[in-house]
Parts: sequence; C-alpha cells; structure tokens
Amino acid sequence: MDLINKGAKDIVSLAERVAQDFKNDRLKTNQIRNFYSAVTAMRTKFQMIAGKDLEIEKDKADVIKTLDDIDWSLIMLKPKLAYAAGRQRPVRANFYPFMRDAIESVESIDTKDIEQKKKVLKNFFALIESVVGYHKFYGDS
Repeated sequence: MDLINKGAKDIVSLAERVAQDFKNDRLKTNQIRNFYSAVTAMRTKFQMIAGKDLEIEKDKADVIKTLDDIDWSLIMLKPKLAYAAGRQRPVRANFYPFMRDAIESVESIDTKDIEQKKKVLKNFFALIESVVGYHKFYGDS
C-alpha cells in the first residue's frame, strides 16, 4: 500500500471499500477498538509536532524522536494484530493484511525525512479513522 502518494479521495475510497470487506467478514467493532485506540494515541503525539516550525536543530531532533516513537508503536502493533488474527477468523481475512500493509507503508519512510514522514502519517491516520467511520456506517454484524 502506498500511502505517501494518496490524496483525500483515494483514502476515502479505499476506506469505504475495506470497511465493506470487514463487514462481509463479520468483523465486530470491538475487534477494531483496541487497534483504533492505539492509533488514536499515536495521532495525539503526531498532532503535537505536525505543524511545528523546524528552523532550530533542537526542534528537528525532538520531531525525529517523536516520529521514531510513533514508528516503534506502529511496529509493535503488528504482533498484536497477528495474535488477534490467530484467535479470530474475521480479523485474519482482511483486517490483518490491511493493517499490516498500512503500517509497512508508514515504516517505509525514514524518520529523518521529516516532511515525507509527516505526510505518510497524516494519510495513515486519515485512512484508519475513515475505515472506522465507514465500518460503523455499514454496521457490524
């Protein structure tokens, strides 16, 4: 999944399609909740640095540290996803590969490339939030 080059329309379209797949898989809202809350915590960290002016080297170092922390948290979601997929068939079908691919798209951008990393994270957070919204819209089984 290439999140760096996606615009808002692409993100919304993808979110709607995968939310429908999750509904067809009978993925329950509570199966998404833990992952969404973890992503929300990362988004809160991200929002603290998103608009930061980076003229001072110390600020750049702080932003890179925060981006590294977010990357760490994202990477650590993968074993949680694997565990949930091992326990529940609806998670295994589409949710696990979707989330893994989205996380790997963020991982693929080096944290030292601050602007690209910010862009991919912004798209990642928008995608996950959109998926949750559409999943609720289409209703869980």
